[in-house]
This record gives sequence, structure tokens and C-alpha cells, in this order.
Amino acid sequence: MKEFWNDYIVAFFTRYIDFDAIGKWLLSIVPGIVEGLAILVIGWWLAGIIARIVVRGMERAKVDQGVREFLCSCIKIIIKIIAIITALSTMGMNVTTLVAALGTAGVAIGLALKDSLSNFASGVLILFNHTFKVGDFIEIDGQMGTVRRIELMFTTLATADNKRLVVPNSVITSDMIINYTAKSTRRQELTIGVAYGSDILVVKKAITAALKSCKDVSWEKEPIIGIASFDESAITFDVKVWVRTAAFIESKYVINENILAELNKAGIVIPFNQLDVHLVDSKA
Repeated sequence: MKEFWNDYIVAFFTRYIDFDAIGKWLLSIVPGIVEGLAILVIGWWLAGIIARIVVRGMERAKVDQGVREFLCSCIKIIIKIIAIITALSTMGMNVTTLVAALGTAGVAIGLALKDSLSNFASGVLILFNHTFKVGDFIEIDGQMGTVRRIELMFTTLATADNKRLVVPNSVITSDMIINYTAKSTRRQELTIGVAYGSDILVVKKAITAALKSCKDVSWEKEPIIGIASFDESAITFDVKVWVRTAAFIESKYVINENILAELNKAGIVIPFNQLDVHLVDSKA
């Protein structure tokens, strides 16, 4: 019985399967497969080499790290896609249909992910326009914080009270951005009230001495000290002085303390609101 089935199977394959044709077909496609695999290997190798060359060039040009990483990823993806399509074409596949299908799928995916693509495009603009960089203190849509990460879809901020804000990049590019640390110095604005009858020159001299005793004050631009208004109980002075951006918050407290000490030393009185009550004897 076993011999019968063996003879039957051999007769079946001999009758219905043309081994010569299969052999010729395999011989005809093997070179294409080998060539296609070689193209894939070379494509993957070239993707890494070219990406490294471009990154080194951008490093010498001092291009932002985020831009370097983004371009490196794009270069690798594009070269690998070209290698895959070329390899499939070498293996005898009709890549025209494949490319058309990929294009159609890309349109459908683009419509479904339009918000994400908007964030992606905005991320590219942020990286290339250098609107801000990691470490900058910025304000976006009323929210302030230090930039911790700039990604293609989102930008992460750390607030002063250590909260983490993840802002979609499309929001950033569509709103006004205030970069508080774009420059090395910022202008600190203070108001000081002194009593009527105070010597104006003495007040200015005391304020100037207070500014000079603060190490974070920048003297590249002269400070502005002048009378802003005459209020009910005080003469109000405006003090506009340039300070190091990195010490903007701390410098305010130091300057205020120094001004108070110098005004006290000069005998200048800082008035405060007070209420005088007069009692009238109704029997008189």
C-alpha cells in the first residue's frame, strides 16, 4: 500500500508539475532577488553614511541640534524608501502601481491626521527659524516657562513652579511668542515713592548708589531715574535699569533692598498712607 501511494504521488507530480519550467523560472528570478537584496543592503549603508556626513557638516556650521536630528531622520527615511522601491523594481515587481497606492494612502492619511501634520509642519518651522531654543524663558498663549524640549509635534516647557507644559507646535506658530531670554540683558522697571520736601538730587544720588552696589546691573546703557508723578502723599520716581537676563528676578529684590538702605542713610523719608482723626467736642 505504501509503495502504491509513493508511485501515485510521483506520477502526479511528474504529470502535472513541470519541474523544468520551475527550474528555469527560479534561475530567471534569482539574479533579480540577489541584486535587489544587494541594493537594500547598500541603501541602508548609504543612508547611515550620508546622514553622518550631513550631520558633521551641520555641526561645523553650528546648526541647532534639533534641526540636525530632524534632517538626519528625513535623509535616512528618503534613502531607504528609494532603496526599497529600486530593489522591488529590480526583482521584477511593478512599482508604478505600488507608488500610486502609496500616494493614495498618503493622501488619506494626511486628511485623517491633518492636525498632527499641522503640528509637524510647525515643528519644522520652529527648528529652522530659531524662534527660541532649549533653555529660553518664553511666554506662549499667556503661559510662561523655560523651554526643556523642542520636538516635531510638541514643545515642552517647565514653569516657575515646576509644572510641565506640553504645547502643540501649531499653537506656538499661530500665537505671539515672547522670548524673555533672547537678549543678554533686560530692563528692570521700579517705582519709588519719597516724601514731599525731599531733595531730588539727593534721592537720585541714593538710587544711583544702590544700583552700583548690585552686581547684576549692566552699565552698557545708563539707567533712567526721574519723577513719574506727584501723588497724594508721595513723589513717585521711575527707575529703569538694565540687568543681566539670567538674574532678572533676583536683581529686583536686591535693588529694592539697596535703595531702601541708601534712602535711609541719606535721611530720605518713604511715606505711607495714614489717616488723621480729629475729635470734636459737641458740647463746646
